[in-house]
Amino acid sequence: MKRAFVWHLYLGFKSNETLNPTEMKERGKAIVVGWDFSEYSKLALDHALFYSYQTNMKICLVHIIKRKSDTDIVSVELQKVVDQVYQSRGKHIEMMVRHGNVSEGLSSAAKEISAAVIFIGTHGVQGIQNYIGSHVLRIIMDSAIPFVIVQAPREKHTQFSVVCPIDSRKESKEVLYWVAYLAQVLGAKISLVYPEYKTQTRILRTKANVNFSKHYLGDCRVKYEEVKLSSKRFNNAIVQYAKKKHADLILTITNRQPKVQYLFSASKIQYLIANKEKIPVLCVNPRKDLWIYGAYK
Repeated sequence: MKRAFVWHLYLGFKSNETLNPTEMKERGKAIVVGWDFSEYSKLALDHALFYSYQTNMKICLVHIIKRKSDTDIVSVELQKVVDQVYQSRGKHIEMMVRHGNVSEGLSSAAKEISAAVIFIGTHGVQGIQNYIGSHVLRIIMDSAIPFVIVQAPREKHTQFSVVCPIDSRKESKEVLYWVAYLAQVLGAKISLVYPEYKTQTRILRTKANVNFSKHYLGDCRVKYEEVKLSSKRFNNAIVQYAKKKHADLILTITNRQPKVQYLFSASKIQYLIANKEKIPVLCVNPRKDLWIYGAYK
């Protein structure tokens, strides 16, 4: 009962409501696409269009400018993109031009339209380190809204496939809502992967998290496969497994670390989201308000 209550809280449902795909579709408001007129932002839009068709979420292109005087010129060019999408895909999309830094601009636009997720396209590590003059990791970690990072054109598979890593961190369970959502709305095949640790403490914590995940997915009637991977270079093992399974998406939880620990944490996340196999990655920031509930600890 406690577990169900916590996740209803997380989804924004009342405690006496039940989860079903139709309601989840209706509650998804919008998808933001970070747009910089590059080929990689076009990739992000293509991925976003796929999710939009499946979930009925609207799409909004958001372009960030440094000078307010550029607003009119950029708006004209952005409108051309909107018109082209309608002509070629039959899809009405919206647009916004924001002034300021990328992190604040994307986040404020996303909040304004109640966006569920933000898509951005990058090119490997170089793209991660310099997205419109900003560090992608900082943009992601500063946002309460999940990001999907894409590097390549969307591959078309007969069944959508998701790899969901669960480790010893208590917050790693927060990706489960997205797992259930993708499974129910897209009919996604789910792989629940976790590291084979050597230390007893991590073994016990991981086992508890995996058991919680299995119960939660069971409550949501989501089928999954459970896979144990090497804890040595776990992120590399995740990517290689995802490649083997022809995964369409990898989920990960970021760490809101103190500044002293940021570089160490960032290097691990950077490897995953800039993976050489160019598999899209959905990044979710942990929510501190959930940890007051004992069932979630």
